[in-house]
Amino acid sequence: MGANGREWHSFAVEEVARLLQTDVDRGLKEVEVPELQKKFGPNELKGQKGVNPWKVLLGQFTNGLTVILLLAAVVSYAVQDYAEGGVLAFVIIFNAAVGFVQEYRAEKTMDALRRMASPTAKVIRDGGLDRISSPGVVPGDLIVLEVGDVVPADCRLIEVLNLEVDEAMLTGESLPVAKSVEPIKEDQASLGDRLNMVYSSTTLTKGRARGIAVATGMKTEIGKITKSISETASNSTPMQRRLNQMAYVLFGISLLLAVIVFAVNKFKFETTIILYAVSLSIAVIPEGLIAVITIVMALGVRRMATQQALVRKLVALESLQAVTNICSDKTGTLTEGKMTVTSIWLSGKDQLSVSGDGWNTTGHIYLRDQVLDNSDLLSDIRFRLLVECSALCNTANIVEASGGKVWGDPTEIALQVFAYKFQMGKPTFKKTKEQLTEFPFSSDVKRMSMLCRDVGRDEFEIYTKGAENVLRVCDRVIKNGSEVEIVSKEDFMQTVEAQIQIMAKQGLRVLVVAYGKETESGMGKPVMKWAREDVERSLVFLGLLGIRDTPRPESKRAVDQCYRAGIIVHMLTGDHQDTALAIAKEVGIIRPPPNRAEESVVPLFNPVMTAQEFDALSEEEIDDLAELPLVIARCTPATKVRMIEALHRRKKFAAMTGDGVNDAPSLKKADVGIAMGAGSDVAKQSSEIVLTDNNFATIVMAVSEGRRIFSNIRKFVLHLISTNVGEVIVLIIGLAFKDRSGLSVFPLAPVQILYLNMLTSTPPAMALGVEAASKEVMNLPPHTKGLFGKELLADMMAYGIIMGGLILTDWVLVIYAFGDGNLGLECNSAENLAECNTVFRARSTILIVFTWMLLLHAYNCRHVRFSLFTKDGGGASKIFSNRLLVVSVFVGAMLPIPPVYIPTLNTEIFKQETISWEWGIVIVSVVAFFICSEVYKFCKRKIMTSHPI
Repeated sequence: MGANGREWHSFAVEEVARLLQTDVDRGLKEVEVPELQKKFGPNELKGQKGVNPWKVLLGQFTNGLTVILLLAAVVSYAVQDYAEGGVLAFVIIFNAAVGFVQEYRAEKTMDALRRMASPTAKVIRDGGLDRISSPGVVPGDLIVLEVGDVVPADCRLIEVLNLEVDEAMLTGESLPVAKSVEPIKEDQASLGDRLNMVYSSTTLTKGRARGIAVATGMKTEIGKITKSISETASNSTPMQRRLNQMAYVLFGISLLLAVIVFAVNKFKFETTIILYAVSLSIAVIPEGLIAVITIVMALGVRRMATQQALVRKLVALESLQAVTNICSDKTGTLTEGKMTVTSIWLSGKDQLSVSGDGWNTTGHIYLRDQVLDNSDLLSDIRFRLLVECSALCNTANIVEASGGKVWGDPTEIALQVFAYKFQMGKPTFKKTKEQLTEFPFSSDVKRMSMLCRDVGRDEFEIYTKGAENVLRVCDRVIKNGSEVEIVSKEDFMQTVEAQIQIMAKQGLRVLVVAYGKETESGMGKPVMKWAREDVERSLVFLGLLGIRDTPRPESKRAVDQCYRAGIIVHMLTGDHQDTALAIAKEVGIIRPPPNRAEESVVPLFNPVMTAQEFDALSEEEIDDLAELPLVIARCTPATKVRMIEALHRRKKFAAMTGDGVNDAPSLKKADVGIAMGAGSDVAKQSSEIVLTDNNFATIVMAVSEGRRIFSNIRKFVLHLISTNVGEVIVLIIGLAFKDRSGLSVFPLAPVQILYLNMLTSTPPAMALGVEAASKEVMNLPPHTKGLFGKELLADMMAYGIIMGGLILTDWVLVIYAFGDGNLGLECNSAENLAECNTVFRARSTILIVFTWMLLLHAYNCRHVRFSLFTKDGGGASKIFSNRLLVVSVFVGAMLPIPPVYIPTLNTEIFKQETISWEWGIVIVSVVAFFICSEVYKFCKRKIMTSHPI
């Protein structure tokens, strides 16, 4: 913003210089710069100063489970239960460390990407040109810009030469914008119409310029967008919300259970009773859950990083599995992003095909399946001039096409490569054609022309290419090698436009090519004074060039995977409607109905709309559509936001791709924002995932990985929570067993509870977290209802009741059926070993039974319905497929045995005793648990018909 509320583009150059106290020739004085830097601060976006490790670390303690574990640890230390408090502290620190390392690494990677953007700037100070670090630029600095430069600040242009700037990241305009220096009187002109301004982080694609920096840092247009995004609160994922809800519910239950313990024991606040109340409360909370989730997600992030997907937030993996709709751009994501000339049409001839993709400078011309001879083609004056125009009306440069050393506008690179296929690239004309004046592409005339002088003859040649507007300045065609007047301009226009339509429907971007020649005397003016209207008139129509952005070979397979997985793919592109429709059909976004093999598609809704059509609809009209459009052509950033909002109103879970600054709002609003590695810094900051290869197939891979991780999280959550349910049943009902003094005799000692929760439960849960993906993982619909579905809750209760019931049965059998029924006195401590022998033996028995049950239960959890005897359920062929699970079960089964037989450790710490005949009860109980589990699964298979997800 300039003075008096006016924008900088509305001021004359002299007025801008006066307001910013700078000189248009010498720039700022060096002595003034420190004061200006102090006033305006560094030229950086918020967050570019680097990663704040404290902020990342603090973020690890913001979920409900961690908060409750912290409270439990504090209570444990308060009652001097240092063993329990130490274990809880270890769990909390371990989880925070793993999460911190992962997210800090991701943010450091993002920081490195940020530093790549506009690292230096060329400024004139005190009349001298100097290259400085971009953060050192201040308002009033005189900036020098050349082709390839990234603009370091918002600048009012004061001098331009053939300047074009790629502003797609900011305005959405797909083509570079030609710039000028004249003031624009309309004060509220849109960014795209402010032709005398260049903006921070945009890139020069052609020409050079000088400008005065008028805004830096967060005051720039990109800074304003960054600020608005940072003020937008991020939504938590369904799993985060469910885990937090679960934490609060468990916290309430743990408080209730603690009250029950004290009530049953007549509110005697003895140390052993307090310890038991704390232990029972902690038994409700799955201490290992957040640690296992964090580790499993971190492993998933590492796996995805090797496949070109950088995950900035661990929770994004859970979000990915719930995606129901993916809104993807086209260029470089579904397509290769390398424009290629694939078709030619010369007036009066059939459409020709060109082979050779991308930047391959070898290829052939085909008429249907027949290869045409290059020399015969070049003998046709129309074809030869069309190739010349491709080479000369062009600003792209090719140093080494096969090695990818090219630069320039992608369309012009495609034309230059096309010329190279006939050994007629720009360098071959260096001695014969002198390029004099370029008339750049503009959004008004939609064409570009190059005026050249034929060195061997006294004449000038005009090469023109562009959109259909070129046809308006053509009044001749070539027939039989000679130029002839167009008899009927209307018929001519209809014929060519019909061919343009045909090529557009083939997914091609179509360029019209024309040619003219003139003597200097015929032009009536000296060469340097020729105006555009003098050159672009009375031209000869040569033909049409069809340029194709070839779909990636893997895109169709990836889209097919999405449809099998119940994910709808939408393509939001800036392309023409017909071109977008053709590409959408080719990659499978729009497909025939399943029962029809014919090519035509007659859907029940309009699958393709333009942004203008979509934006014209009200929210109510959009919601009344049978389906949202699969393709939106000529898409704008605002259209992307409306699309996400429309999906959310339909209760869909949406992923959005983008790379420009203007994509940041839609990336932030989407449930999963996916930025491109070559995109803008703001887009990356607004996203959860960054694709380093810009490939749509990588998105599908990420969704598959997210589903695998979510499926595994459900497995170990079932394992951990059902075990806790069993523990709580045993510990609560166990309160009914009282000794002679009327105090409850605890079935499990506090150390035994922690042992079960940490040493026994966590390793197999971790092993379940690294299970390989099921072959059905991408053949099922998305799971959008969060972690705790009805089936999972039913399984938790069922398995917990089975375990708890069997454990209590064993407790009764050891004490009453086979023992003396003596519950002793003060058997919650180790002060009366002789009288507590039966109780201690019963504790040893149920500790081993509990340990072996929950280890076997890990195999139950590999699949919620299939029997262990079947291949799908983990039968003989899959029992040993998860080596970590095999090791954790085997080692876990051995761990409880030493504490039973090692003197002092057994009685003083674990409050248990050696056993002998009780091993029979252990074996029978484990077999009984296996049978009960198989019966439960059998009943589920008979009752439930839908596939578990």
